[in-house]
Amino acid sequence: MHLLQTTALFLSLTLGGCANLPSGDSAAAVGIDGVACAGTVASQRPGLDEASNTPLLTKVQLPSGKGGVCAGKVFSVTAPVVLYRVFDASNPHSKLGGWWALTRPTGSRDDYRAANAICKEWSPLDKLVSCEVRPGSQVVLGTTQSAVCADGSTYPKTAAQQVYVANDGRAGIIHVGACSEESVWP
Repeated sequence: MHLLQTTALFLSLTLGGCANLPSGDSAAAVGIDGVACAGTVASQRPGLDEASNTPLLTKVQLPSGKGGVCAGKVFSVTAPVVLYRVFDASNPHSKLGGWWALTRPTGSRDDYRAANAICKEWSPLDKLVSCEVRPGSQVVLGTTQSAVCADGSTYPKTAAQQVYVANDGRAGIIHVGACSEESVWP
């Protein structure tokens, strides 16, 4: 009888604890390495419909310390969506690169770098451009993955939403257009 009571108590505590866990989209996402992500990925955005594209998501959903997104979802663009990119003005292919934001960056360069886990060796973050991503394109929207940089600095995971657009200027693959004049940033 004692074993039966102990088992019942264990099951009661275990199942009772699960009753308080969030479910659905409100549950904390876990990255591909099993480590919890910060924040949640938006389920709906104007001009974006959730889609499936495992190879695209796999390309940018990286393990802890590697940058990219921690938790992400693929979306098909159904109407033009304005995105913002801070980039390296000295690199001609950087302007229309892969990583974008849904909102215009504000604050200091260091704040933006920390919110989006951008190592200094990846970009000096000195110019800003806004463009529309073209309907028919697919993008990944996700929370920021942590990054360990070459200089030893680290950035933790954040809830900041990043957008990955599979632009490749060297190959002539560009999914954005109607860009604003670039400006010095910040």
